Amino acid sequence: MRIDRMELADLGEPSRIASAIHKQIGEVELPVPVEQIAASTGIIDIEDLETEGFEGGLVTDAEKLEGIILVKKGVLQTRRRFTIGHELGHFLNPWHKPKNGDQFLCSKSDMRQGQSKSLDRATRMEAEANEFSAELLAPRSRFLRDLRRRPGVDLEQIVSLASRYEMSKEAAARRYVDLHDENCAIVFSRDGVVRYPYRGPNFPFVDTSNGSILPEGSVSQAYDGAPGTVSGLQEVGPEIWLSNPRKIMLYEQTLLQQNGFQMTLLSTEEDEDAEEDAELTDAWTPRFRRR
Repeated sequence: MRIDRMELADLGEPSRIASAIHKQIGEVELPVPVEQIAASTGIIDIEDLETEGFEGGLVTDAEKLEGIILVKKGVLQTRRRFTIGHELGHFLNPWHKPKNGDQFLCSKSDMRQGQSKSLDRATRMEAEANEFSAELLAPRSRFLRDLRRRPGVDLEQIVSLASRYEMSKEAAARRYVDLHDENCAIVFSRDGVVRYPYRGPNFPFVDTSNGSILPEGSVSQAYDGAPGTVSGLQEVGPEIWLSNPRKIMLYEQTLLQQNGFQMTLLSTEEDEDAEEDAELTDAWTPRFRRR
């Protein structure tokens, strides 16, 4: 595999850099060979370290001619792959400069940072590295092709895509929400407590915050299946999850995972009886509560 870094140098936008890599290497067999790509761009080693201080790291020279990627030892292969992609995103973006001398040290929270328009430079760099990793591991055109083979929203499809692209279910769910044609969102929780919500570009404001209890009356709170099982997709009252529910139909589905982790998929449809309220709702701007 050969990758010409000169063709990547001035692209800037993380997804464009990852797309340009895929353009050079062609449509490779899945899962995307992230370690081979890293080696072809100047990463001379990937080291697994015993650490509690960070999830991943990058040590490089000032010109970023070569680099070493660090990964927390013992993590699942799916997480390891995303971390390598994340650190490679720092390495290949010329505007990413480490605040710790010659190295990036990235935490678990950095690996899920999604606010790429943040005014904080460090936060923006972490979000851009995540954007790069997502595009590298799950190229938009191929992921969309897979999405459109199965209409509607379904957590079972997220599980299947996570396996196909060798991504964590969390990373695959975020990619799913970002690219799906339908309005949807994911709420990640553990032991009945919300970890964080993640919404698609047009999904309404979700009335929950990090550390809050799963809402009363939700499918997610009531579901008592075994770990690994997915509930049916059920219509629920929009007021359960949305602070400004207006006239929409809300659907919920949940996946129970190991160690108390849980994913909740929410999707919406416009209520056909609400056309008379269209003028009022035009001014409404959907968004999540920000942290």
